Amino acid sequence: MVSKTPVSSLPTFTLTLVAAILFLRNELQLADFHWFAIFPIFEVHENIKIMKQLLFAGLVLMVVSCAAPTESGSKEQTGVPDGAYSLEAATWTYSEDSVVEIYPDQIKIYAGGKYMFATMNPLDGSVSSGAGNMSQEGSVITETPLFSAAGAVEEGTSFSLNITETEGGFEQHINQLQFPDGSTVDLRETWKRLSDGTGAYDGLWKLTSRNEIDGVNNFQEIKMIGGGHFVWYHTWSDSIEHKDFGYGEFVEHGDGAVTEVAQIGSIEDYAGEWNITYQLLDNDHLQQTYVSPDSVEVVQNYERQ
Repeated sequence: MVSKTPVSSLPTFTLTLVAAILFLRNELQLADFHWFAIFPIFEVHENIKIMKQLLFAGLVLMVVSCAAPTESGSKEQTGVPDGAYSLEAATWTYSEDSVVEIYPDQIKIYAGGKYMFATMNPLDGSVSSGAGNMSQEGSVITETPLFSAAGAVEEGTSFSLNITETEGGFEQHINQLQFPDGSTVDLRETWKRLSDGTGAYDGLWKLTSRNEIDGVNNFQEIKMIGGGHFVWYHTWSDSIEHKDFGYGEFVEHGDGAVTEVAQIGSIEDYAGEWNITYQLLDNDHLQQTYVSPDSVEVVQNYERQ
């Protein structure tokens, strides 16, 4: 969750296809959705229709979340082990002669009946994120989102994912995803297990308060820790609105000392090691403290979701 934004406004990666977003909103009337996530910088396809469908499918995919809430702090066993996973590849099949393959930078963490993912859309530089509850029955995972890049998700939204465990992780299938024009696509994702380790601070956490930082307004954040990794998504404003994410390895040294090894993020110069002090105030409340690059101490408090 550590970033350089609390003290100074840093630019996010901005790519050049804003027109694609305007086109999507006009054509599919999804102006309130900001969950673009696993889009590739693919070669120009056969026609505009297929591009529309790719964008729409990405929106639907990136909302996937989990089922009924579990008791705070409890562990819910699933067929897919708790842990951190990276999306190695995604294949979208429209027909035998129309297949698109994607290789995004994206992480997903499952822990204690919760999940979270985050990534960036290379088409326009927008950040996508989702977090919520998850459950599994047989080979089907049900994800019910609580939060997305657009904010809180409407109650009753859920997604069923067909899962096949593999030696190194799992494959995820969504068959016959339907577009507004009635056409469909079969989606297949290959996820690699990064780690299934557990730690003292595992869980899905929502920021409840932080000390004031000059120039930073309305700071909000969702963060998940599990499988020896972390992922966060936050928003804040100064003269403009900012939406950022980051993820990487989570290394506990004991006595609250943690190193977050940032690997991927939307903030310039975010990658690297961040030394943070963590404290569990009780089972459902967490505090983290770190010193920003501008030598300002930042204290953030979270509540377990």
